[in-house]
Amino acid sequence: MANGAEHAERTAIGVFDELARRTFVIVSGKGGVGRTTVAALCGLALADRGRRVLVATTGHDDRLAWMLGAPALTDEPTLVEPGLSIQRLSAPACVREYGALVLRSSRLSSAVFDNGVVSRLMRAIPGLDDFSVVGKAWHDAFRSGAYDTVVFDGPATGHLLYTLGVPRAIRQTIAPGPLTREAELMCAHFEDRSRTAALLVGLPERWPLTELDELGVGLSDQVGIGLAAVVVNGLWPADAVGPLAPGTDEAPRAVVDAVSRVCAIGQRQDREIAAWAAAGTARRTTLTLPWRFEGIGDEAALRGLLAAATGPRNYREDADVTISGADSEVGT
Repeated sequence: MANGAEHAERTAIGVFDELARRTFVIVSGKGGVGRTTVAALCGLALADRGRRVLVATTGHDDRLAWMLGAPALTDEPTLVEPGLSIQRLSAPACVREYGALVLRSSRLSSAVFDNGVVSRLMRAIPGLDDFSVVGKAWHDAFRSGAYDTVVFDGPATGHLLYTLGVPRAIRQTIAPGPLTREAELMCAHFEDRSRTAALLVGLPERWPLTELDELGVGLSDQVGIGLAAVVVNGLWPADAVGPLAPGTDEAPRAVVDAVSRVCAIGQRQDREIAAWAAAGTARRTTLTLPWRFEGIGDEAALRGLLAAATGPRNYREDADVTISGADSEVGT
């Protein structure tokens, strides 16, 4: 990168500094690329900057909790360390809770949504679950006053535009009323790029990363949300191992051969990212994270990943892309 020295001081620190000025940060990627790890990483980085942060996930397992030192996720916010809370957003709980916010009555909301017949009818309304989940996250970010930033570990990329587009669809198709007023406010906040931004997560393969570029364009054109960065996950070490001296014992030679195979994978990933970068036409900021063979199972490991993320080789801007590495995980 021609201007690599210029960007070296900023690294991921500059990106996290920018996100710390946002109110709503949306993290998305395909299943299995590590988006929940990135959401946890972002929450930790913003809390370290003095923000009151909620990381809210639609995921069904407890990995977000484990990475931040809690035993499990619940439907209620859990404070895991000063300034950092986590929560699972499940559709039934969000429909009831967000319904209470819209109806301005918990008793009325319970009477409506706890009724079996009404509940089944409401579930048949297209987009209601999605609207209530994103509405709950939006409320916590913009109206509750409890948090400075909400990091929304939202739906996978295939469902993201639909979910975030529900408020705009409601605004355009439903007669004026409580829902349309909520939808108007959501759209205004989503379109305010000083308050809302997206992080998109992908593995180091050209075509999946190209799809993320297309998603970034869709978020901008269809929902009005700006892209803060693309996070490339899963990069292996790429530094080649020098040749061994003639007559080296078989044991060291076997180790070197194994390391060379690992580095060959990293070098292939580098080429994939370079091809993606060369083909791109839009400006983008790209972050990379080192592959962690031991996984990210607790806060100590997550902080190690955060330290790696803020290294000088993990930030690039425009069509150039940093070659460094990423944590990839099974699941989201």
